[in-house]
Amino acid sequence: MVDKAIPSGLKIWLAFLLVLVMVGYPILPSILFGAVGGIAGGIVSAWWQTPGGVPTEEGNSPLKRMQERLKERSSRLRLPFGKSDLERSQRPQRSQRPQRSQQSRRRVR
Repeated sequence: MVDKAIPSGLKIWLAFLLVLVMVGYPILPSILFGAVGGIAGGIVSAWWQTPGGVPTEEGNSPLKRMQERLKERSSRLRLPFGKSDLERSQRPQRSQRPQRSQQSRRRVR
């Protein structure tokens, strides 16, 4: 990718430099702004020239292997958050529970 970015980046830097000097900017800001524009333009140009497309389905990719290992480990490990904790978290909260009547509250006191 670098071999594609450097030639086009230098051309864009030179174009920015010349245009900024012709517009009336001092030479130092023209060089700096031209460098920023050249780097950005070189990256975009290299990205544009690099072939891409939809990734192919690889059965033995490193990401797939890691995913399978994690599935195996998680099935072997007993984690502190399981089905019972999930059920406990789905219980109605205090504001969702039915309210007791005033008479039953008085009896408790």
